[in-house]
Amino acid sequence: MWYAVWVPTGQEEQVKMVCDRRLGNLNIYEECFLPKYEKPWKENGVWIKKLKALFPGYLFFVTEDPDRLYQALKTIPKFTKLLGDQDGPIPIYEQEAEFLQKHVNKDKVFEISTGEYIGKNLIVTEGPLKDLVGKVVYVDRHSRQAVLEIEFFGRVVKMKVGLEVVRKVEE
Repeated sequence: MWYAVWVPTGQEEQVKMVCDRRLGNLNIYEECFLPKYEKPWKENGVWIKKLKALFPGYLFFVTEDPDRLYQALKTIPKFTKLLGDQDGPIPIYEQEAEFLQKHVNKDKVFEISTGEYIGKNLIVTEGPLKDLVGKVVYVDRHSRQAVLEIEFFGRVVKMKVGLEVVRKVEE
C-alpha cells in the first residue's frame, strides 16, 4: 500500500535521503519517493527544465507494514506525520495511487505537456495532461504552467504542472 508522510516543505529531498540512508536496508518499505514535475525555467535566455515537488511537503512510501514504518520514521529528524487517524496510518486512496502511476514516468516525474488554444479551449496534444484538461483551472502561459484541481489526500488540492502552449488560434 502507498502511504503519504508530511514533512517540512522544501526539505523533502533531505528527509528522503535520510530515510533511504537510515531505513533503506531494514526492509520496512519497498520504495520511498518524491513525485516531481518538470517546470520550464528561463536561465540566461534559454528555457530549461527544473524539477519541482508535485506535492510540496509530502513523501510517499510503499509498504505492507505501516506500523513498523511509523516507528522507524519517528527516529528521523524532520519527520512530521504519517497521514492517518486515531486508529493509525491510512494508505492513500487506490485512485490516488493509480493517478500517480498513470501520469508520472518511471522516475516519478510528471513531464511537461504541449498544447494550444483554439479560441478559449485548451487542447493538449502531448503529455500527461492530455486526459486531464477538464481538471485545468488556470494556465499561466508566461511561466509555462497549468494548475489542476484534483482530489488527493481525501480533499481537493491544486497541483502545478508544466504546460507549453505552442500557439493560440482565434476562432
